[in-house]
Amino acid sequence: MESSETRSQLDQRLAMIQTDLTQMIETVATRVGEVTSAMLEGDIEAADGLIAGDDEIDLLSLRVEEGCVETLIREQPVASDLRFVVAAIHMNSDVERSGDLVANIAKAVGRLQGAHPDHHVRDLVARMSSEAQTLLRRASESFVTRDAELAASIDELDDLLDDLHYRYIQHVISDARRGDLDPQQSLQLALVGRFYERIGDHAENIGERVRYIVDGWLPEAQAAERARARLDEGELKPHRGLAVIDSIAEERRIDAIRRDFVANVSHELKTPVGAMSLLVEALTGETEPEDRDRLSDMLQREAKRVEDIIDDLLELTRLEEGERETEKVKVSKLVAKSVDKVRTFAEGMRVQVAVTGDAGDEKIEVDRRAVVRALTNLIDNAVRYSEADQQVTIAVEVRDHVVAISVQDDGVGIPRAELERVFERFYRVDRARSRETGGTGLGLAIVRHVAENHGGRVLVESKPGDGSTFTIELPRL
Repeated sequence: MESSETRSQLDQRLAMIQTDLTQMIETVATRVGEVTSAMLEGDIEAADGLIAGDDEIDLLSLRVEEGCVETLIREQPVASDLRFVVAAIHMNSDVERSGDLVANIAKAVGRLQGAHPDHHVRDLVARMSSEAQTLLRRASESFVTRDAELAASIDELDDLLDDLHYRYIQHVISDARRGDLDPQQSLQLALVGRFYERIGDHAENIGERVRYIVDGWLPEAQAAERARARLDEGELKPHRGLAVIDSIAEERRIDAIRRDFVANVSHELKTPVGAMSLLVEALTGETEPEDRDRLSDMLQREAKRVEDIIDDLLELTRLEEGERETEKVKVSKLVAKSVDKVRTFAEGMRVQVAVTGDAGDEKIEVDRRAVVRALTNLIDNAVRYSEADQQVTIAVEVRDHVVAISVQDDGVGIPRAELERVFERFYRVDRARSRETGGTGLGLAIVRHVAENHGGRVLVESKPGDGSTFTIELPRL
């Protein structure tokens, strides 16, 4: 028999969990509206603020998670209280993922600069947003009031959002076929629609958990019953096996890195591959020679983008495996070769490339191919983020123990908060500019690996509006 004091403590914990979860749902619902406004208005600054604000949802999520764990450990709830805690754990995950989807829509704002979807697409975006907010707030209300009927109604309302999503996709495809949207813009808009639709799915999941709190109803239990019935009828046959779980922190860390990497690669390839699919579909029904030529050129560009991403991924794999053949090479030859590789591109961008400093006959023992690629990446980046008629300067300096090769530009610069992340795979400071100028998002990751494989390092100094300087230091002989 629990004491009144114990019951009071348990009630307080459960109330705190409910308060945090309700606040999370309302925060996400509010931000769905805000991110929709940012997207329809093309407001990148507002979108970036919503991306940064996702940390607040993560903080609330952590509090809910800790509250549930503390309740299970200290209070040992039973019956309906235990159902509440279990449901809260699941709901916490759904709300947090909904917040992530809002952040994904915000990220798409930067990639959609220059897109001009028709009024049907814009109207459907607003309607999907409104429906997603309604679903979230209905889920929150049913949670607070423990109204199982209200929670069950979310399922039917989600069908409306699914229908809006289907109509939205058809309009996006129509705009792409008419040439009103380029393939990348079409794909980004298609993903945005999917994000709204998934927010509705998460709201539906929350409703299911409310029903579980009220009367123990679980869709998983029904599915299990159907599976048992099929098993009894001989449709499913059990298999015996042995599972060995080795809980090692390092392996978990590596697995997490691998999952993130695969997710990033999938995302980066999905855009050009999806664009290619839309272009092929458009080409199939196109009869006008000029339009066919235009679509063919766009298809070639997307194919080249896929090729570049795969090439950089293979190079990263080679570097991570430590494969390299070293030789003694003049520093001046490494710099000259790298400049030659970028010269044509720089001329096309109307950016001058100049080399200062003199390493004389100084030689270093390096993997020639890897170092040239790293320097080429730095110069290429500097050119991409420079304006026409600006200059990129490569400075060579021989110091006590290292040879330092710096690449300086007078371009847009990098905010201080971003400097620590620029060497991450697929990380881009300016998403809109990156989409316009190309690039795989892997160039600086390759530079870092090359420097570290040679016992050196890469440094960056930058300030928004004042350009950037990247310096790669390699050991002297």
